[in-house]
Amino acid sequence: MEAIAISSTPRLGRGKGAARQLRFSGEIPAIAYGHGISETQALAIDPRELQRALDNPKGLNSLLSITIDGTMHHVMVKDLQRDPVSRALLHVDLIAPDLNREVVVAVPVSVTGKSIGVTTGGRMVTPYREVRLRAKPADIPASVEVDVTELDHDQAVMASELPLPEGVVPVFERDYVVVKVIAPRGRKETAEVETDAKKKKKK
Repeated sequence: MEAIAISSTPRLGRGKGAARQLRFSGEIPAIAYGHGISETQALAIDPRELQRALDNPKGLNSLLSITIDGTMHHVMVKDLQRDPVSRALLHVDLIAPDLNREVVVAVPVSVTGKSIGVTTGGRMVTPYREVRLRAKPADIPASVEVDVTELDHDQAVMASELPLPEGVVPVFERDYVVVKVIAPRGRKETAEVETDAKKKKKK
């Protein structure tokens, strides 16, 4: 997916008063910094244009492009502030990554299919709605799709087993469950009773 261009203009005023006046005029304050930007830039951005740019499958992980002093820079959203009631955009921090270096981002998990275990009475649990991945900015997937069709009772998909594109790896200190099918309680208890009974017969 190519970078999405958004327009910006230099912002002269600073402080709450200047920010309030800027929002009243239909724009929001922004700052841009990072790779290739010599010093932090104070900018004004149209919030509607920014929202449209982020209304795509990658959302906040989208690669954007802005022009500062005649030079185009690739940026990503580092921080986004919204009004707690209206959810209107108030301020955005944009960071310019090195496109040749990996970044760590949170990507949503999308579960597809209906598992064998759920069909036969099991219950699916998804402890994490998103996972942390390491990838170059242009390689960040919109989501991680996990097909659970073959997942049976007490089977799980671990973070290390996620189907990821080439060059994308999960980030974790200790492997963890992303999706699991839990067996029906009655069936599990019955299995435990049968196992105990077999052990006692051997004795």
